[in-house]
Amino acid sequence: MADTFRIATYNIENLFDRFDDPYSRGDDPWGRFGSSPKPRSKLYDMAYRIRQSRADVIGLQEIENYGALVDFVQGSVGPEFKTTKGIVSQQSNDPRGIDLGLLSSFPLGRVISHRFNEFKTPAGNNYRFGRDCLQVEVLSKDRSQILLTAFVCHFKSKYSKYDPVDEPAQYAADQARSADKRQAEAEEVVRIIRGQLNPATDRFVVMGDLNDTPDSAALAPLCSSLNALGLINATSHIPQADESPESEDRRPRDTHLWARYDRAEGRRKKSWAQLDHLLCSPALWALSTGEVEVINSPQTQGSDHYITWAEFNAPDGVGV
Repeated sequence: MADTFRIATYNIENLFDRFDDPYSRGDDPWGRFGSSPKPRSKLYDMAYRIRQSRADVIGLQEIENYGALVDFVQGSVGPEFKTTKGIVSQQSNDPRGIDLGLLSSFPLGRVISHRFNEFKTPAGNNYRFGRDCLQVEVLSKDRSQILLTAFVCHFKSKYSKYDPVDEPAQYAADQARSADKRQAEAEEVVRIIRGQLNPATDRFVVMGDLNDTPDSAALAPLCSSLNALGLINATSHIPQADESPESEDRRPRDTHLWARYDRAEGRRKKSWAQLDHLLCSPALWALSTGEVEVINSPQTQGSDHYITWAEFNAPDGVGV
């Protein structure tokens, strides 16, 4: 029986199947956000990173539906994750149809969607999760105990229809609205957890693509050193000299690469940043082995995000 286990998060960028959903525009190949099925080479690359991480519990973002996830797992990842025990995907609020999911080699307990939660942003606007906060209980091998509770998230993106060079005022206002929504989502995750768990003693992880960097004001409810849940950002324990939010050079903690044309500088520019997070409760982090990694090299992995994993010792008396 293993004495350690690994948790990972991975945005697998538009995992769409080859079938048209007549009730969704998200899987149509045309338009600004048009999506098509990934070629087999990209599926293989992503599956290879999942296998390379040797993760037992993996939070996933940007899945079209449960069927697309099962097809990817059975066709590319391997037999470790089974439909009868450890594959979850729930429909989210995203109009493009990109949902959240979780893979687990351990048995699963309750699965709870919070997509219908209603709350206010700091600016006073009514809001729901842009996607969801997917809550999943991961059980011990014999199903007798809860190993941990996973909260898989995908927060509001920074995408804007305004150009920062030609329309700076509109762009700035749009970014402020996006940050307002991300902060509201972060605060709602805190409320969900405090209403159900003991932050000081229960094992849980908040993970996913939060679409902002650890130093951002929007993510302060989850990422600041004084956050209300006492969460520890696992990747902050990866040595890194450059603490700036973004970099043109790849760094060990960076989980996302945005290759864009910078009109202000008149050149194509790489922007690396940490947008994906493994935020561990004190009780979970107490089991950390100190092994944490972002697999962001080589750059081509079938997604513009990169898998992050952390390793933990098995709790006393809990079989893994």
